[in-house]
Amino acid sequence: MAQMMARGFREERRALPFLLPTLLIMGAINLYPFINGLLRSLHSYRILSQSYTFTGLSNFRMLLHDELFLKAFANSATWVAASVSCQFVLAGVLALVLNSRELIGRRVFRTLVLIPWATPPVVVALTWRYFLADQGPLNLFLRALGIANPPSWLLDPNVALWSCIMANVWMNIPFMTVMLLAGLQSVERSMYEAAAIDGAGFFQATVRITMPAMKKVILIVITLMSIWTFNMFDIVYVLTRGGPGNASLTLPLFAYQNAFFYYQLGYAAAVGMVIMACLLLLIFFYIRQVLE
Repeated sequence: MAQMMARGFREERRALPFLLPTLLIMGAINLYPFINGLLRSLHSYRILSQSYTFTGLSNFRMLLHDELFLKAFANSATWVAASVSCQFVLAGVLALVLNSRELIGRRVFRTLVLIPWATPPVVVALTWRYFLADQGPLNLFLRALGIANPPSWLLDPNVALWSCIMANVWMNIPFMTVMLLAGLQSVERSMYEAAAIDGAGFFQATVRITMPAMKKVILIVITLMSIWTFNMFDIVYVLTRGGPGNASLTLPLFAYQNAFFYYQLGYAAAVGMVIMACLLLLIFFYIRQVLE
């Protein structure tokens, strides 16, 4: 055993010189934006006046007292929690259906379910913007059902963020479905057969066999989707641009506005550092689940 470990270590050492150039390039590509963003977050930097003044942690202190930042942070938390939880529930149902041997044309449905995920996010957002317009197909359908005043999905502050969540859920359900389906197929069918002999129904088998067997897959998928969703920009930007009245403003969009609308690059960099800190927590949890 010791000889095998020593031989494996020697092989890894021989491979290191070939990997080193790629590791250096990737490290430089990722390290420079981080250092640059960190330095900018410690300065007050305005493009128009070309002023660049060291302010220490003042940008971060301003964030704690910025009501718009706190609102964007709360919206981001709602955006991630609602999107990922809805995706998980719907994807779980789809995965169970697609995993059923009684489903006719399983391969066709497994292919069709990937269409939303294969569509570019901007195209998805434009499609949903048309679908959710005041005179769009959804409101026309609701009026046909007798609802005289359907919601203004993208203009009502109470539902604008939830409209963005609907579009995001529709786009990302396929990925989670495929991952959960792969997890379901790894569960031994003999366990279900033994449970059926003992008199367990579908719900009991799901709770006592499927969920424990897929615990690691579920945690990894949820964490990965949370990272992607928290950092997502294009869906909200195309649908509402953070409106109306900042009702759907999220942290990535808040950073974008401060950088390119108000030209406060230092303040925007501080927002970016907060986003990175939140993502690092999720990444740490993700790596921990992968390595267990």
